[in-house]
Amino acid sequence: MNIDPRANPLAGNPLRSRDDLQQAVRDLVTPLLPFFSEGGARVRLGSFAALFPQADAEFEGFARPLWGLAPLVAGGGSWDHWDVWVRGLASGSDPDHPEHWSLYDGPAQTMVEQAAVGLALAMVPEILWEPLDEKTRDHLVAWLNRINENDPFPNNWQFFRVLVNLGLEKVGRPTDEAAVDASLEKIDSYYLGDGWYQDGFSRSRDHYIGWAIHTYGLIYAWARPDDPRSTIFRERARRFAPDFETWFDAEGAVLPFGRSLTYRFATAAFWSALVLADEEALPWGRIKGLLLRHLRWWSQHPISDRDGVLSLGWTYTNPWMREEYSSAGSPYWALKAFLCLAVPEDHPFWSAEEKNLPALAAPHPLPHAGMVIARDDCQAVAVSGGHNALGYFNQGVSKYGRFAYSTRFAFGGDPVRAPGDSTLVIEDKTTERRFSRETLETYEVRGTLVYSKWLACEGVTVHTVVSAGAPWHLRAHRIETDRPLRTVETGFALGLVAPGDYTEKAASLSSAHGTSTLVDLSAERDSSVAPQPPNTNLAHPYSAVPQLTGELDPGTHDLLCAAGASTDSEAVALTCAPKDVAELLIFLDEVAPR
Repeated sequence: MNIDPRANPLAGNPLRSRDDLQQAVRDLVTPLLPFFSEGGARVRLGSFAALFPQADAEFEGFARPLWGLAPLVAGGGSWDHWDVWVRGLASGSDPDHPEHWSLYDGPAQTMVEQAAVGLALAMVPEILWEPLDEKTRDHLVAWLNRINENDPFPNNWQFFRVLVNLGLEKVGRPTDEAAVDASLEKIDSYYLGDGWYQDGFSRSRDHYIGWAIHTYGLIYAWARPDDPRSTIFRERARRFAPDFETWFDAEGAVLPFGRSLTYRFATAAFWSALVLADEEALPWGRIKGLLLRHLRWWSQHPISDRDGVLSLGWTYTNPWMREEYSSAGSPYWALKAFLCLAVPEDHPFWSAEEKNLPALAAPHPLPHAGMVIARDDCQAVAVSGGHNALGYFNQGVSKYGRFAYSTRFAFGGDPVRAPGDSTLVIEDKTTERRFSRETLETYEVRGTLVYSKWLACEGVTVHTVVSAGAPWHLRAHRIETDRPLRTVETGFALGLVAPGDYTEKAASLSSAHGTSTLVDLSAERDSSVAPQPPNTNLAHPYSAVPQLTGELDPGTHDLLCAAGASTDSEAVALTCAPKDVAELLIFLDEVAPR
């Protein structure tokens, strides 16, 4: 795919060598330079609001590029504009300067960006610390210490305090080891086993486990190699790596799942952090392939609007899916993918030959994540049932509540105007209110099956079992209802080149992006295709889904189907649908006997 460099700063970069990655960081950050404030402490990239003050959003634009710039220069790469950031540190930390950064009380967005400053001080103190006069240094230390005086949120944010103290330690200023210990104890309490954490109070097991908790643990191991906790972080990362590898497909795409996906290639930060910490959790050639294929995949999508500044969205500009905490500078967390640049040229990672993704011979259970992963030649597919939809995140039902997620056929949704993909929508015929899987009463991963029990509404309970597979998976729902219902079940969303640009046959549709098919195995429902509202799909401005619709009387009913999607239309033809649902029905009879 040919991408205009104005639509993607990575376009045309082969992204195969150390020099290529160094250039990628420069190309990603250079478009920000015209938007710096006079004092250098703020970067104004947009006029819309996040849930924090605009001044904090502009500080975000200043700080997040440091995730790429600090490793770039620490490893010997060049950057000609450090004077802007040095000036910004002086202005932003000066309590009397009009661009002064927030003196917060309690958890605040500023903590997130203080972590980037802490990392940069730890990596390149000669660049950002030594040029400062003593008064400015005192201002900066006093401002950074706010994070030791205020407790971050009880989730991955606890690591922000740790990173700030690593920076203070590097520049020879006192650290608050009691605060560091308290934060690391909280992080440890989130550990589930087998390399998996949950993200604190949200209990989510999504990309924050890789691009946040494990990545920060590996940074800690790099900075404090002799600390016994570093040994623990390394061991847990080694256990996580083979599981996380299954989230990627052969082309380098990763599962779009969960919140904050506007951070884009931060999804590969874990692989880059392994390099930083010199932790060969997988052979270096496999780690290199995972990281570089992923970056090359991203180089093929229009992730900027018009001037090289990263936009909000996934593969295109899509504010619909942003979080309330997403500002115009938020996407620059993506630069965490370049932590590997801090290691020298003679590190074995750089000389290793890229290795292809190993075949996944059978579906791979991830019980801590409530998923089972399968893979075919075109995609990785996760059947999912272990997450509440986290309604306090925008579009939480789409991000956490779908039955299946694919690296090729991304999710979307607009619960008001359309059912969305890979879901079962239940409508109370009396009130005409619509419900889908949102809050789970229980779930279980058993072999290649994922079970969830969910309350659609008062008087309507649904037991769902999904069997993993690619390109096809099977679903079975046992619905217990005390009222008449309408149901709509959907398959994978298919991207369209233009509105209506698809062919259909029953509940199967094809476009230039592939084919998506949904086959009713309960012989009770009508088949059709439903176009989705524009810009509601994560990967394509236009999309449509196959759907099955039907009506149910009060009582207990089983709904069965096969859902498939592929770039190979023959592989997901209606006649190819698997039909053996016996294993799923046995499971339902066990957990919800009639």
